[in-house]
Formats: sequence, structure tokens, C-alpha cells
Amino acid sequence: MGISPARAQLDRLWRRGRAFLGVDVAIMGGAMTWVSERHLVAAISNAGGFGVIASGSMNPQQLAAEIGGAQALTRKPFGVNLITMHPQLLELIDACLALKVGHIVLAGGVPTREAIRRVKDGGAKCVCFAPALVIARKLLKSGADALVIEGHEAGGHVGPVTTAVLAQEILPVVTEAPVFVAGGIGRGEAIVSYLEMGASSSAIVTDVKACVHYERLEILLVNSTLDLFENPKA
Repeated sequence: MGISPARAQLDRLWRRGRAFLGVDVAIMGGAMTWVSERHLVAAISNAGGFGVIASGSMNPQQLAAEIGGAQALTRKPFGVNLITMHPQLLELIDACLALKVGHIVLAGGVPTREAIRRVKDGGAKCVCFAPALVIARKLLKSGADALVIEGHEAGGHVGPVTTAVLAQEILPVVTEAPVFVAGGIGRGEAIVSYLEMGASSSAIVTDVKACVHYERLEILLVNSTLDLFENPKA
């Protein structure tokens, strides 16, 4: 049985995001400290999305335990979000690399070249947050493999403007790497609008955490987006 035309169109739009994350549903789980833990992360990944552990203030030993816990719950890809101002950032990166985490997100500030190089030299993909076009270009020159642009609607924002403003500034000109959009996204139409502007997909967390039954995550993640294609408004 073939896929629907709507799903085919959606897969075309987020093909780059799916390839980069290695998942069926190219939606990243946003990282919320002490909320995006092993159970939520594994549920997102098992549902076809890309879960992300929020390390917050964890030390390397605590983070290693959380990663191991997630790996016990899923064989699917997931990432780890690290705060750049953490005093043990390099040790946290090493903890991720030792457990073969494939994607490390450096958040909460502009990471140093040393931190980016540490991630990449260890064989993981490095994702960074860009609050402006000039910083996006700097991060890519420093070796970032992908970017997240996040407006001040999001709890972990690093910039003063809205998601829509950032998207219009960055998406038309940054085409050499995947760009994920985050902040204030709660409907499939919003995801599709950014995909059509050139985004690889989006990062969301509030909608996912609000789901009591994790086994229904796949429906929540893709249904409203597909509906936009299958039942377009006049």
C-alpha cells in the first residue's frame, strides 16, 4: 500500500531534516530542563520523531545515567542538549561521545570553536542555536552541522525577536545546512509554513508533553500537518 499524496508532499518538504536526524518524522523534541528526560525522549523517538535530553545542570555522571536510561528504552536516534555556560561543558560533551550519542545540541549561548570541534572530532553532529543571521554564519564557519532558530516565544530563547522574524531573516539565505525552527509552534500549518520557506523542520515540546498517552505521539506529530495538505482551506 502506497503513501498518500499528502504524506509524499510532506516527506519531500522535510526530506533534509529526516536525513539529518535519521528519523521518519523530522520533528525535534524541544529540550526542557528536568522535563525532557529519558521517558519523554524515548517516547518521542519510538513514535518516529527525534527526542532530545535536556541536560540542564546535570553533572557528567548524571547525564551519562540519563543517556543510558534512554538507550535502554529506545533503539531509535535521539540527541542531547547541553548548556554552553555549564562549567563542565567539555566533560559533558565527552560523556555524550563515550555513549555514542549521534547529535549534540549546544544551547543557551554561542558556543566556542573548541566546544564545536570537541563534538565533531568525537564523531557526533553538532547543532547550534542562532539568534541572528550574523551568528548563524559564524556558527557554520566554526563547524556547526545544523542550526536551530528560536524566537522569544520559546522558554530557552537566546535572542530578542520572534520566531517569524528570525525565520524571514535566516531561512532565505542559509541554505548550506539544515535549519530547524522553534518557538511558539503549536499547529501543523505553522510547521508547513516554515518548511515551505526552507526550514528542514521544527522543534517543539509543549504539545508533545501535553500528551498523556505517549503511544499516540506519532498521530499528534504528523496528523495536523498532513491535514493541511489533504483538506486545504478555500
